[in-house]
Amino acid sequence: MKLTALFLPLALLAACQPLPEPTAVSWVPAETNAVGTPAAWTTTLDAEYGRIKTVTTDNTGHNYNLLLSEAALGPDVSIRTRLRANSGVEDQGGGVVWRARDAANYYITRWNPLENNLRIYKVENEKRTQLASISGELPKGWLDLSVSMRGPRILVACGSLSLGVEDTTFAAAGKVGLWTKADACTSFTLPQIETLR
Repeated sequence: MKLTALFLPLALLAACQPLPEPTAVSWVPAETNAVGTPAAWTTTLDAEYGRIKTVTTDNTGHNYNLLLSEAALGPDVSIRTRLRANSGVEDQGGGVVWRARDAANYYITRWNPLENNLRIYKVENEKRTQLASISGELPKGWLDLSVSMRGPRILVACGSLSLGVEDTTFAAAGKVGLWTKADACTSFTLPQIETLR
C-alpha cells in the first residue's frame, strides 16, 4: 500500500465543476455484516439536484448499508456524487463503493462529519481495513464527493479535502454504489459514473 499526498487545488477543481446527468444504472440494496432490520433506500425528486437516493436506518455497529449496481463496471472508474448527512447518533455521513465483487468485498471512501475525517478503506470478507485518512472540518449540508481509480491508484476528494493511496487487493471490474454505516441516514445525488480507458 502506498500513500500519495495530494494538493488542495485538485479537490477545489472537482468541487467547482457541475455534475453531468447521472449514468443509467439499476440499483440493488445490500448489506455487509447484516444484523437487525435492513436499511430502506428511497428515491425523491429535488428541484436543485434532481433524483436523490436517501437511506433510512437504525442499524448499529459494523452493519454497512449498501446500494449496489446490478452490473459490474470498470475496473478503472470515476464516480462523482453529492451527499448530505441527515442524522445518526452512532454514525453519520457516507460514501461511495467501487470494484465490489459482492456485499462483502469492495473499496469504499467515506466522509464522517462526527469524526471530521475522509477515509479510504477496503472491505475484504466483511472486514474493513483503513488504507488512508485525512482530517478536517467541512461545512454542513451538501458536499461533493469524487473518487477515481486507475490500476492500483486511488484518488479521492470531498469538499476541500483530498487524499490518495495505492492498493492491489481488487483488480477486476466490479459493482459500484453508495454506502453508510450503522444508523447514518444520508441523502445522495445519483452517482455520475465513468469507465476510464
